[in-house]
Amino acid sequence: MSRTAGHRASRRGALLVAAVGAITALAGTLVVSVDTAGATNAPPAYTSAIPDTAPRLPASAPHWTALAAKRFWTAQRMAEAKPLPDAKPRTTGKAAAHPTLQGLVKPPVKGGPNAQDLREVPMDATPSATAGPTDTPTDTSTPDPSATATDTPTATPTDTSSAAPSTSPSASDSASPTASPSPSPTSTSGTGPASSYFGGLPMVGRMYMQTSSGSYFCTASVINSPHHNIVLTAGHCMDGRAGGGSLAFVPQWTAANPQPYGIFPVATDSEGRSRVWIDPRYYDLGHVQGAPWDMAFAQVGARSDGKQVQDVVGGNNLATGRGYAFPSIRLVGYPGAATQPLTCDNNTTQYTPTDGTPGSYLRIACNGFATGTSGSPFLENFDPTTGTGDVVGTIGGWDTGGPTADVSYSSAYGSDVQNLYQAAVAGTAPARPNVLPGASTLTHATLVTSGSFTPSASPDPDKSDLIVRWSDGELTLYRGGGNGRFDKEIQLVAANTTWTKAVSITAGDFTGTNTYDLLVRWSDGSLTLFPDVDARGLHSQITLVKPGTLWQHEVGMTAGRYTTDDHWPDDLIVRWSDGETTLYKNLNSTGLHSEVRLNPANSTWTHATSLTSADFAGTNESDLVVRWSDGELTLYPDINQYGFHGEVRLRAPSTLWTHATLTTAGNFTSTDNRSNDYLVRWSDGQLSMYQDSGNSLGTEAVLATASGSSLPYYRR
Repeated sequence: MSRTAGHRASRRGALLVAAVGAITALAGTLVVSVDTAGATNAPPAYTSAIPDTAPRLPASAPHWTALAAKRFWTAQRMAEAKPLPDAKPRTTGKAAAHPTLQGLVKPPVKGGPNAQDLREVPMDATPSATAGPTDTPTDTSTPDPSATATDTPTATPTDTSSAAPSTSPSASDSASPTASPSPSPTSTSGTGPASSYFGGLPMVGRMYMQTSSGSYFCTASVINSPHHNIVLTAGHCMDGRAGGGSLAFVPQWTAANPQPYGIFPVATDSEGRSRVWIDPRYYDLGHVQGAPWDMAFAQVGARSDGKQVQDVVGGNNLATGRGYAFPSIRLVGYPGAATQPLTCDNNTTQYTPTDGTPGSYLRIACNGFATGTSGSPFLENFDPTTGTGDVVGTIGGWDTGGPTADVSYSSAYGSDVQNLYQAAVAGTAPARPNVLPGASTLTHATLVTSGSFTPSASPDPDKSDLIVRWSDGELTLYRGGGNGRFDKEIQLVAANTTWTKAVSITAGDFTGTNTYDLLVRWSDGSLTLFPDVDARGLHSQITLVKPGTLWQHEVGMTAGRYTTDDHWPDDLIVRWSDGETTLYKNLNSTGLHSEVRLNPANSTWTHATSLTSADFAGTNESDLVVRWSDGELTLYPDINQYGFHGEVRLRAPSTLWTHATLTTAGNFTSTDNRSNDYLVRWSDGQLSMYQDSGNSLGTEAVLATASGSSLPYYRR
């Protein structure tokens, strides 16, 4: 049956007179959560074109500059840094038991005893130590050719350089990169071919990070890019350490010459978070189920003399789609407490795990690649003269790179890696760990709406935020982080009995300040407006309709830009209990104004279960999306004061879609600037986002998975 109304020009009559009531201040409390969301296997929304000019860096985060990184990462601190622990230690002998649950974080129960601890402890600590006069390296030396070691055959690779860090100035801003002489192989008793310590390659180095538990490093390498500022490492090196600005890349580190080409700080945003790109699926699924996406790109800032890293040391080409089997790969990495990097040459084969880890991986046998070599590049077509090649993999992936030091693994490089690289080059907002709670907690969400309440960290573009009213009366704001992510949790109102009486909520810019306002209909029939909701909470309350009115018959409402006389999303559509649908034009802090009847009372519209404002049609006007009681989903494009202008069936009636309990729409992704991402909280708590919807729903991304549900995982 068609649900398109006919002529709808009559007024509802003298329904209500708006009244300005008392102003009630409500305090907001900031709560930052590090809880990860449920799994999603949908591709990340990375489709931005590479700009001709380098993406701008924020001007408001000066605390982590090249000079600050140089002062903090002294020769002594770099030498004392430990190899970043993998999900489990990589042994040199028999492999330890596979940690099937390692890397999977169990979300805390909302409001539970451990929730506060998890939300308040940062994963990364911004360096606060200051370097002494003798700690600050100067830019006077040149690369030390004596760093190349000639190794005596031993049972394991032998590091012959001095273990003591150089105390003399070592960073040179004028050195020209040259590949170290070919290493002399050493015999080993391991399962792989001989590996050798050597002086290193200019475009391979250590990635340093400071956490609350100390200083650590992984291996990283420079990737050729249009703006000459991209390095590549393993995802598991960065997923828990990209929260603060302590990351720095040091090319060709050795203990004898700690900074032969200087130090390059990983860029930060205005909140001090490192500019690191990791596939969202790796955040959501963890080190085991997310192993196919165990890689990360970082944008590094210029050296202290203003030179970009690729201009100083050169780079390797990123190569994707070449498969698993390579006849000759050069592997270079920084193992354990070694004072020089380790290298090895061997072929690779394809490996498919049988322990439940998804995907297939590149496998290479090379002795001695212990903890610290995570992120080491697999170099095909290696040219020993230039020290460059094509990067076809990095140590990481299955078992975070392998359970032993003698056989290493890499995630396969395909279109996902290429897309991630392009996002890093374009400066697209990096995906962050999703702070949304799990599906079991989301079953307690009773009302949702979306809008622009808080700005994103510069230089990332602002995205829509999500407000949730919980069954205990708590009101929570989840800041939109782009890529369909939410990167900060803000408690607007603590659990209370008052907010359990909120019947409907919607958001719009009714006061015209470019910050959204929250509109609430209460159980007593009153309608109140909370202007300019932001990260600090709710500030004031304006009563638009007093208690005891006909608004007790309001069943659903949604705000958007439904009129043509201004550009503000300040119009309100209301569905009443008798099926009548009404449009209120230009609502503001002084009350409700012009009223237009879209359709009279009727039995059909009493089945309109959920109303959502969106811009599916792409005209910058609001469309109405209706989920009906029989599970049908309908789009009404470009509704305005003149009525309806067509009807598009997005979903036929189905039992599945009767479980689409809560809906809202917003600009949650980075692919366009439209409010066309449709968010559904299902009856089992699963959260789905249909990205870039139009005349049909877009691709479904699952943001929170309901385990053990009778409903299918994908609900297209």
